[in-house]
Amino acid sequence: MKPFFIGNIEIKTPIIQGGMGVGISLSGLASAVANEGGIGVISCAGLGLLYPKGKGDYTEKCICGLKEEIRKARQKTKGIIGVNIMVALSNYAEMVRTAISEKIDVVFAGAGLPLDLPLYLTPESKTKLVPIVSSSRAAKIICDKWQKNFDYLPDAIVVEGPKAGGHLGFKKEQIQDEKYALESLIPEVVAIAMSYKERKDIPVIAAGGISTGEDIARFMQLGASAVQMGSIFVTT
Repeated sequence: MKPFFIGNIEIKTPIIQGGMGVGISLSGLASAVANEGGIGVISCAGLGLLYPKGKGDYTEKCICGLKEEIRKARQKTKGIIGVNIMVALSNYAEMVRTAISEKIDVVFAGAGLPLDLPLYLTPESKTKLVPIVSSSRAAKIICDKWQKNFDYLPDAIVVEGPKAGGHLGFKKEQIQDEKYALESLIPEVVAIAMSYKERKDIPVIAAGGISTGEDIARFMQLGASAVQMGSIFVTT
């Protein structure tokens, strides 16, 4: 497997650990993956439930929990740490601002179209922004909106197929439909990413149902620069 770059960040092992919420993807798992050269990801979903003794209401507990998990991860690794923040969260904006202020390396945002994500960057921030999409149409919409409104393009794009454990909106019958298969989606999104190549190199990351070396090789042959794997880490 070849290293790849998200902006100026080199990822030596092209594997992103997926964000699994409510106590699974926390600093322990994220730092372990980062120590192996991949990107370890902390999930923001349900953090307030894990820090019940924090000050304030649930939203404030979530922010305290995110700060604590990022700091714990930094103590355990010098590798690359990201956070997964669902657009559907009621405290989405606050969590993005907190992650950026804590100097997180990468923000992954899905479960909705993160059309305003670059808005939260500060002039001094070096955080990379990576939307999670389930279609080439969504990838195109995000790229065009970001470019028009913020003069910014995604630093990478994660493509989750119908076998991903995320909040994607695929219908049950689409899970086995080849038209919606990740194998069909990746080349389509790679083509979208390549259309902006003169402006920015946007690597595409394949996600959903990937668990073996054969899976990884197959998606890289289709143009993906890396893979995102979630459920397989639960068994570790």
